[in-house]
Parts: sequence; structure tokens; C-alpha cells
Amino acid sequence: MKKIIVLLISLVALSACSLSNTPSGKVEAYLNQYNSLNETVKADMESKITGENLSSDNQTIYRSVLTRQYQDMKYEMKDEKIDGDKATVTVKITVYDLYKSDKDSYNYLNEHQDEFTINGMYDEDTYSKYKLNNMLNTNEKINYEVTFNLNKKDEEWVLENPDRTTLEKIHGLYNYENE
Repeated sequence: MKKIIVLLISLVALSACSLSNTPSGKVEAYLNQYNSLNETVKADMESKITGENLSSDNQTIYRSVLTRQYQDMKYEMKDEKIDGDKATVTVKITVYDLYKSDKDSYNYLNEHQDEFTINGMYDEDTYSKYKLNNMLNTNEKINYEVTFNLNKKDEEWVLENPDRTTLEKIHGLYNYENE
């Protein structure tokens, strides 16, 4: 009986390993890093936040915006094509439409500049707080189809670094109006 259990556990473990070494499995693992906010995603997020010229209060809001975006991102595998040692995986992702929120905030700024001035001078920090809070509180979502490219190296599928457009879509900041 113990041998059967060990054999079954071994088969399940081998199946799991081979499933994760598929193009779709690699893309799913990549996107799950965002959902689970793994250490790499957290480090990239912190780098992006500190790279912005934001007050510490606004950095905290921005961190919440990105955390919510990543954890709430949904995805669905649509297609996988393998051609020798190259593959593409098409995924439908659903994220908060932060681009629209950013644009709406900018339009509001242009129509209500007096709300963002202190002593007659434009205050970037006040506007940033307004914009980031709008991003944090938006419930509008958008769907994108993105394609990931992979290459097989030493029998292992390796995901190519996503391009800028794909990353903007994952972040919800893609300017879809210029398509």
C-alpha cells in the first residue's frame, strides 16, 4: 500500500513539473507573481514608486494603487502556439483602467486649477494626491489581449521580457486611445 501511495505522489509531482514547463504554465507563473506580490514584484514596485517625485504620503497611496491593481488582476489563457523552440501565449487580462482615471484627473485639473493651488502657486503634491486617490478608488476595469513570447533553452521554456506595451497593460496605464 505504501508503494502505491509513493508511486501516486511521484506521478503527481512529475505531472506538476511537466505542466509548469509549458509555455502557458510559464506565463501563468509569471502573472501569478503579480497576484501574489512576490518579492520580485514588490522590489520592482518599490523601484517604480521611489522613481516618482512623490511625497511619502503619496508614495503610500501609490503603493496601495499598485498592490490593488496586481492582486485584483484577472487573466484567462486564450491561445498557445508552439513552433519548435519558440512559442507564443495569448492571454486576456482584466485590470483597473488607471489610464482613464489618470486622464479624468488631468481633465479635472484643467477645469479646476484653483483647487490645486496654494498661495496662488500650482501644488503638484495636492494634484498627485487627488489623482492617486482617484486611481485607488476606481472600479472601472478594462480587458486587454496580450501575447507573451517564449523560447526553449535546455528543454526549459523561458519567458522573454515583456515589452513596454504589455507592461503598461498589466499596470492598467496603457494609452488605448492612440490605437
